[in-house]
Amino acid sequence: MAMKAILQKVPVTSDTSFAVQEFRSPYFSLPWHFHPECELVLITQGTGKRFVGDHIACFEPGDLVLLGPNLPHWYRSDAAYYEDNPELRAASLVIQFPPDFAGGSFLELPEAEDIGELLKKAVLGVEILGKTRRSVISMMQTLCNLKGMDRLLCLLAILNTVSASDEIRALSSPGVTGVQLKDSIRVNRIYEYVMSHYTKPIRLQEVAAVVNMSPSAFCRYFKTRTRKNFILFLNEIRIGHACKLLIEGDYSITEICYMSGYNNVAFFNRQFKALKGKTPKEFRREYLGRFIAG
Repeated sequence: MAMKAILQKVPVTSDTSFAVQEFRSPYFSLPWHFHPECELVLITQGTGKRFVGDHIACFEPGDLVLLGPNLPHWYRSDAAYYEDNPELRAASLVIQFPPDFAGGSFLELPEAEDIGELLKKAVLGVEILGKTRRSVISMMQTLCNLKGMDRLLCLLAILNTVSASDEIRALSSPGVTGVQLKDSIRVNRIYEYVMSHYTKPIRLQEVAAVVNMSPSAFCRYFKTRTRKNFILFLNEIRIGHACKLLIEGDYSITEICYMSGYNNVAFFNRQFKALKGKTPKEFRREYLGRFIAG
């Protein structure tokens, strides 16, 4: 069963084959959605959680991802962005293009083979890292000021740069695609409820009631639509938040445990190690070690 998401219509003018848009707002407002176009997303302002297929991670300025066609995704700003704080803004630079933007037979050319392979990888979502990310960000900024053939050639240069790089990693599992069905609103209600309450205890009965289901029916529903059980999903959200606190704050492990929605430190440590392969203390020490070394 495919994940349920809302189909987004991407605007393209008559004088171009792809769209370039800058989004600026107090927070990212699009729900869980998908579209038939590929999308290169650069976060320029704001922090939060990035959902791509069944993958969950934190985002911050400089986050750069290439999304393939019909891959569901959602950028959910951190809670502070919804509190009318004028100092907090969310912004992104987005390039959206159909897979055949350069012509139906373009990817069949031997010179375009690597780009074709990249777009196949993008069906899972591709995070772009390291020096490649810095190069692509620079080219994306340049592209915004170009027109006509120069604009098209710049996009091809971006894709060519990424296709030749080993500084990329796949995000989602295979088979997660968007389908426009009537219950897409229901799935978004679940996600919004979790993102608004994950720092506090969440009872299964409470989240099931949000979509008028019994706990057992809710668990089956969630598993078929997200390819993971609800408790794993909730733990991924909470542990991601804990990682952010470990990196950015000066809180104790016990404080972070409770700030991340857990009420037992030993259980929190077990869940953290199960998902991250190390304890919270080891995670913080390793991060600080890299930071000092850099």
